[in-house]
Amino acid sequence: MGIEHGWDVDRVLWLGRQMERTIGRRLRSEAILNGRTLKEGHPRFARPGLSKLKAKFGEDPGQQLPKEWGDKAVLPEKYKA
Repeated sequence: MGIEHGWDVDRVLWLGRQMERTIGRRLRSEAILNGRTLKEGHPRFARPGLSKLKAKFGEDPGQQLPKEWGDKAVLPEKYKA
Protein backbone atom coordinates (compact mmCIF):
# COMPACT_ATOMS: atom_id res chain seq x y z
CA MET A 1 0.00 0.00 0.00
CA GLY A 2 3.03 2.23 0.12
CA ILE A 3 2.64 3.19 3.78
CA GLU A 4 5.91 3.91 5.56
CA HIS A 5 5.82 2.24 8.96
CA GLY A 6 9.42 1.35 9.82
CA TRP A 7 8.78 -2.40 10.07
CA ASP A 8 10.81 -4.95 8.12
CA VAL A 9 7.85 -7.00 6.86
CA ASP A 10 9.99 -9.82 5.47
CA ARG A 11 11.72 -10.14 8.85
CA VAL A 12 8.37 -10.22 10.71
CA LEU A 13 7.09 -12.97 8.40
CA TRP A 14 10.31 -14.93 8.89
CA LEU A 15 9.99 -14.58 12.68
CA GLY A 16 6.41 -15.87 12.47
CA ARG A 17 7.56 -18.98 10.61
CA GLN A 18 10.28 -19.52 13.21
CA MET A 19 7.74 -19.18 16.03
CA GLU A 20 5.55 -21.83 14.40
CA ARG A 21 8.51 -24.21 14.26
CA THR A 22 9.46 -23.44 17.85
CA ILE A 23 6.03 -23.97 19.42
CA GLY A 24 5.13 -26.82 17.07
CA ARG A 25 1.79 -25.49 15.81
CA ARG A 26 0.34 -22.97 13.39
CA LEU A 27 -0.16 -19.40 14.49
CA ARG A 28 -3.47 -17.68 13.80
CA SER A 29 -1.99 -15.32 11.21
CA GLU A 30 -2.65 -16.10 7.56
CA ALA A 31 0.10 -13.65 6.62
CA ILE A 32 2.76 -16.19 7.59
CA LEU A 33 1.21 -18.78 5.30
CA ASN A 34 0.45 -16.44 2.38
CA GLY A 35 3.46 -14.13 2.64
CA ARG A 36 3.65 -10.75 0.95
CA THR A 37 0.92 -9.63 -1.42
CA LEU A 38 1.69 -8.73 -5.02
CA LYS A 39 1.98 -4.96 -5.49
CA GLU A 40 0.71 -5.11 -9.08
CA GLY A 41 -2.33 -7.19 -8.22
CA HIS A 42 -3.09 -10.83 -8.94
CA PRO A 43 -3.56 -11.79 -12.61
CA ARG A 44 -6.50 -13.99 -11.62
CA PHE A 45 -8.52 -10.88 -10.78
CA ALA A 46 -7.38 -8.78 -13.76
CA ARG A 47 -9.96 -7.42 -16.18
CA PRO A 48 -8.25 -7.53 -19.59
CA GLY A 49 -11.32 -6.34 -21.50
CA LEU A 50 -12.04 -3.37 -19.24
CA SER A 51 -10.24 -0.76 -21.39
CA LYS A 52 -12.21 -1.81 -24.49
CA LEU A 53 -15.47 -1.76 -22.54
CA LYS A 54 -14.74 1.74 -21.18
CA ALA A 55 -13.92 2.96 -24.71
CA LYS A 56 -17.20 1.48 -25.96
CA PHE A 57 -19.16 3.52 -23.40
CA GLY A 58 -17.09 6.67 -24.05
CA GLU A 59 -15.41 6.74 -20.64
CA ASP A 60 -11.89 7.94 -19.90
CA PRO A 61 -9.41 5.18 -18.93
CA GLY A 62 -8.98 6.46 -15.35
CA GLN A 63 -12.62 7.39 -14.81
CA GLN A 64 -14.11 5.88 -11.64
CA LEU A 65 -17.67 7.27 -11.68
CA PRO A 66 -20.10 8.35 -14.41
CA LYS A 67 -19.49 11.90 -15.71
CA GLU A 68 -23.06 12.99 -14.95
CA TRP A 69 -22.52 12.35 -11.24
CA GLY A 70 -21.46 15.40 -9.26
CA ASP A 71 -18.36 15.72 -7.10
CA LYS A 72 -20.49 15.66 -3.96
CA ALA A 73 -23.10 12.98 -3.22
CA VAL A 74 -26.67 14.26 -2.87
CA LEU A 75 -29.32 12.37 -0.91
CA PRO A 76 -32.73 12.44 -2.63
CA GLU A 77 -35.49 14.26 -0.75
CA LYS A 78 -37.62 11.12 -0.36
CA TYR A 79 -34.89 9.51 1.80
CA LYS A 80 -34.42 12.50 4.12
CA ALA A 81 -36.13 12.15 7.47
